Amino acid sequence: MIEWVVYFSAYLLAGLTLKIGDDLLDELDRPDLSWIPLALAGVLFGFIMTVSEWDLALMTSIIIGVLVSGKVNRLQFVVGFVLIFSVLIIVGLPPIISWLDWLTVVIMMFLAAVLDERGNDWANQEISPKAYKFFEYRFTLKTSVILISILWPLLFPAAVGLWFFDLGYELAGWIVRKNYRNAL
Repeated sequence: MIEWVVYFSAYLLAGLTLKIGDDLLDELDRPDLSWIPLALAGVLFGFIMTVSEWDLALMTSIIIGVLVSGKVNRLQFVVGFVLIFSVLIIVGLPPIISWLDWLTVVIMMFLAAVLDERGNDWANQEISPKAYKFFEYRFTLKTSVILISILWPLLFPAAVGLWFFDLGYELAGWIVRKNYRNAL
């Protein structure tokens, strides 16, 4: 039981620290403070990626998705990537049973991640409020991962982990928005 608490807490904290670092860069204009949460996010991403081939697939698709979408646009993000790769080198990659299955899942999740990132940029609240909310909360990837886990049931814990990741991400965003508005 404790393993599941630690597992889902790692996902929650990865989302929380990533969003805090991102908001320190973009919303609060405090790039000097963003290094620490982005470093913690990198360590957490790295450890999550070592748990199973499915966690590795999910996080790989997210990383590739944000890179291709151009969301990694500041120097401070480098610390996270360095720490992800450091953890992967130190701990090691999990064994991948079927490379074809793994690559198929990564590609499907990557496409969903890119669609979420692009949809978040493109969706217009006035033209389509439902689409705007759908992409604002990035439901394409979260929904896709749950559906993909029907075909690959061992992906299901990572799919649930993604929802915890997003909960941490949204919680951090809410805290920053609330405190940022109060500061103005």
